[in-house]
Amino acid sequence: MKKRRRPVLRNSADYERAENSSRPLAEVIQHFLRVSRMQGKLDEVEVREAWREVFGTAIENRTRKLHLQKDGTLLCMLDSGPLKEEFQHGKQDIVDRLNEHLGRPVVRQVRIL
Repeated sequence: MKKRRRPVLRNSADYERAENSSRPLAEVIQHFLRVSRMQGKLDEVEVREAWREVFGTAIENRTRKLHLQKDGTLLCMLDSGPLKEEFQHGKQDIVDRLNEHLGRPVVRQVRIL
């Protein structure tokens, strides 16, 4: 197996360029997730976990489907009529509670189906 050779740094401009090209790992991972279009799926998984943690297992058991669209709309299909009615009136509260739990604005609006 060949060994990789380090780039030769001949002058201060080379050193500056090498120093500027190093970025924190978290930044590189975020860039990769955006470029590879995996961020949306990761957001959806995080929203499902937040849904369970914020609203509890009783609501989760009545939830048939949760889907986060690319525009930030959360589609929520519920089994219970009274629960649908209650959630219809508290859509903005749902958005606020989920985003607060996630620590960033992922959900922009909620549609109850």
